[in-house]
Amino acid sequence: VTDATQLDREYVLETLRDYLESDELKKIYFNAKYDIHMFRRHGITMGGFHFDGLIAMKLLNENEPSYALKNLATKYGHFFGFADKSATYEDLFGKGGFQNTPIGIGSIYACKDTHLTYRFYKEFLMKHLDRIPEIKNLYFEIERPITEVCIEMEQNGFAIDMDFAKQYGEELHKELDEMAEEIEKNFGDININSPQQLSAALYDDWQLPDVSKKRSTDAKTLQKLAKYNDAVKLILDYRDVKKLLSTYVEALPQKVKGDGRLHGQFNQADTVTGRFASKEPNLQNLPARARRLVVAPKGYVIIGIDFSQIEPRLLAHLSGDDSMIRAYVEGHDLYAEMASKVFKLDMKYCLDGQYDPTGTFQPRKVIKAILLGIMYGMGSKTLSENIGISEKHAEKIIEDFMETYPKVAKYIQERHDHAEKHEFVQTMFGRKRRFPGHSQNAKRYKSLMKKAERKLGRKPKDFIWNEKGLDYNTKAAIWEVGKGYHVVNRQSVNATIQGSAADVMKLAMILLYEYCKKMGYRIVATVHDEVLIEVPETISRGEIDKLATIMRDCVNVSVPMKVDPEVMYRWGEGMDVDSFFELQETGHITRNVKGFEEEYDTQTHTWKAEA
Repeated sequence: VTDATQLDREYVLETLRDYLESDELKKIYFNAKYDIHMFRRHGITMGGFHFDGLIAMKLLNENEPSYALKNLATKYGHFFGFADKSATYEDLFGKGGFQNTPIGIGSIYACKDTHLTYRFYKEFLMKHLDRIPEIKNLYFEIERPITEVCIEMEQNGFAIDMDFAKQYGEELHKELDEMAEEIEKNFGDININSPQQLSAALYDDWQLPDVSKKRSTDAKTLQKLAKYNDAVKLILDYRDVKKLLSTYVEALPQKVKGDGRLHGQFNQADTVTGRFASKEPNLQNLPARARRLVVAPKGYVIIGIDFSQIEPRLLAHLSGDDSMIRAYVEGHDLYAEMASKVFKLDMKYCLDGQYDPTGTFQPRKVIKAILLGIMYGMGSKTLSENIGISEKHAEKIIEDFMETYPKVAKYIQERHDHAEKHEFVQTMFGRKRRFPGHSQNAKRYKSLMKKAERKLGRKPKDFIWNEKGLDYNTKAAIWEVGKGYHVVNRQSVNATIQGSAADVMKLAMILLYEYCKKMGYRIVATVHDEVLIEVPETISRGEIDKLATIMRDCVNVSVPMKVDPEVMYRWGEGMDVDSFFELQETGHITRNVKGFEEEYDTQTHTWKAEA
């Protein structure tokens, strides 16, 4: 608000339009997404996007405590002759906001911010990127173009079925009422949302074991208690449905914009491994049942293309393990083959859903959990809890796995050693995960473990608190130092494999985006290893194959990459490509799920069990 005469906004934007939309004039930003979205609101499609200092800084140091431009410039300004002695934003403008500022002060502030963005780019960020070519290539070949994909996804948004949301909400309210009645039969008239009342019912009335040692009623504890009494699972189910209803089914429709679509945010560099994060809504946390709110508009379908086993495939490539590579090259079931080798069982016992000869466990399912756990540094204690076996048995399985796949074991150890020596690891594309101070911590941990080994006359157990031959102070010291040591070991493997997978996913999305622009398709979202693309319902089989091929062939590694395309009118209720074209021709398809026949309902676009 000011009395000063100002130029009309529309006049200013139209005068600058050619410059702003020009691809020849390169633009440098700090937080490019925000600025580009703001210009789009006023009808300006910014061209010439060259650099975003915010994303570049996150690549140069993913451990930075703050990525605010002023904080970064204050911290690193002495490297390029910048000393900020000005007042803070709030000191200048207060909490009322920029609009209440005198135009003279506001214009100086805005110009200074713009000038600082340029100086930080030219005199600090580019100098460091030039010094580290692999990070520079990562930024300009992956992160800069993927920013444009993020902007496009956020602009596109996705359609929400408002009628379905209302109907679904009513169904869930009814489900909650029925569950509440069942809970009251088992627990009496208590408020299960009250930790105090629930704790008294579980531990005093029912005399269940206090597995948490804190009379806890959190989800993790209740899952353990459910083994002792089936009724405890009712509470977990009630909480899940209540969260589904309040957080998603009732909340998401309220966030739909005037165009009838939900516009979330996609963050390309908010995780240390480089994986996408999203919010408003967080698609990673969206329950499978809530996905059904997302639909294709009339005349369109959603193509979901998902990388199959991307992380185990990249582990095979990075480790150079001949057995894993051969399984993928020859098209075998990797998990079944691994289970057969590690457990020394005939293949018939290792197929999906089959049990071992004693009927006590499913080898394929167990080996899948072990492989994923080993990739992320899971210890025997966690593994034993996850698959329901003793810690000693879990230790033996891990040992057998490492002996059966020595190159995988060697690769994991190399990641640990590299992190210990250099305090960082890198993905296939040069993305770094840094661990400052780890070398010193590792030396201290190994020194403590050697002392313990001399005292015991053998190597101490992984979970040091189970070691009866050591005094409390020794165990406490090992535990305290070991926490950080083991976290880095886990992250050094995780960052390399998951980070490489994240880079591959971004490469695939960049190529898909370029193709979709030509075809008039819209990328609307990405979650985990899947990308969702809105296309006309009349799309041909060849065009779906083309999209899948672009994604599958985005990277050249020693194992064949595999993608699974799915066609959906409603997210989470998809069908394979053959079924989609059969539905187009006949108007009727069925599928078998765990022995039950389901029919696709073309009115609601959901699968329903046949009567």
